[in-house]
Amino acid sequence: MKTPTRILLILLLSFGFSCSKSENADVNNPDSKDPTPDPDPVELVTYNLTAVNNSGAAGTAKLIRNSDGTSTIYIELTNAPEGLHPAAVHDNSLEEGGDIAITLNACECLISETVITELDNGTAITFDQLMVFDGYINIYLGTESMDTIIAHANIGSNAF
Repeated sequence: MKTPTRILLILLLSFGFSCSKSENADVNNPDSKDPTPDPDPVELVTYNLTAVNNSGAAGTAKLIRNSDGTSTIYIELTNAPEGLHPAAVHDNSLEEGGDIAITLNACECLISETVITELDNGTAITFDQLMVFDGYINIYLGTESMDTIIAHANIGSNAF
């Protein structure tokens, strides 16, 4: 009778150990080997454009991560005067000022959409790099009035 009791005890113990949970196990994803998976990546950042020079123009500039690895800057203006409004991403902050780093498509009918893969100088840039870019966006009155800014916003590392 000792033998069946020992066998039963060995079976119960081995079953108990085989069902124990590893500290590194991901119960939501049993195929995962990483105990701390990365959180979902940011897909969109919105910057508020504010009026400059009593223009009354405002709006948003959205930085969007595209599925093909590129980025899009999508601008929507409100209360802007009629016409084309050139737009650009500049180096540095609004307070410091800086050269144009990325020429954006002009706002036509108060909308601009530009797919970004590189700076104007040819240097490649990703969504993650744009999220921490030391820059700002200017929206200009018109192609003939590039000295007159109607709206702007700090972006990237300067926005928060």
